[in-house]
Amino acid sequence: MGWFTIFNKRKTGDVPPQPIQMSATENNAYVRLNGASVHDNQGLFQIYSYLQQDFEAKGYNDALISPDEGYRNDNTRLIKYDLEILIHQVKTYQDSLMKDMEFHIHSRSRAGLIDLVDELRIKQTDLLAQMEKVQEFEQSLQQDTGLCERAILAYKRGFMKGLASITQAHLLRKNY
Repeated sequence: MGWFTIFNKRKTGDVPPQPIQMSATENNAYVRLNGASVHDNQGLFQIYSYLQQDFEAKGYNDALISPDEGYRNDNTRLIKYDLEILIHQVKTYQDSLMKDMEFHIHSRSRAGLIDLVDELRIKQTDLLAQMEKVQEFEQSLQQDTGLCERAILAYKRGFMKGLASITQAHLLRKNY
């Protein structure tokens, strides 16, 4: 058995494969809606996080990959669809959270926990304000205005910069 273990030893230069780490932007793409706090990138803050992405850089890189107007139009539609999906997820999360809050308010008020009920009502008014803001985001998405339009404009600007970069690299640097 000693002879066989000599051949099975690893060489000192061998490095075991490392797991692939997701970048911060890829990690943010997989958003979760199961937290209890509205400030831990949940609810409305998820929409803000999505809208704060660097869409200009994405448009620039997409233009370098495929400088086609159809490709640009498809990607602008995908940005809108992704935002629409996120808004629906947030609305579902907020509706569920509101039901939970109402249950706790009623059950704790029956138990006589007045201070806790008051605290829950304050949280409930905060949640109602955030639900109204999400409704505004949904309306601005349907009307192509506001922060939703900003993401699309940034993408298109980046795409145009990418097209200009291709032109400069290929045509404007050539001597005639």
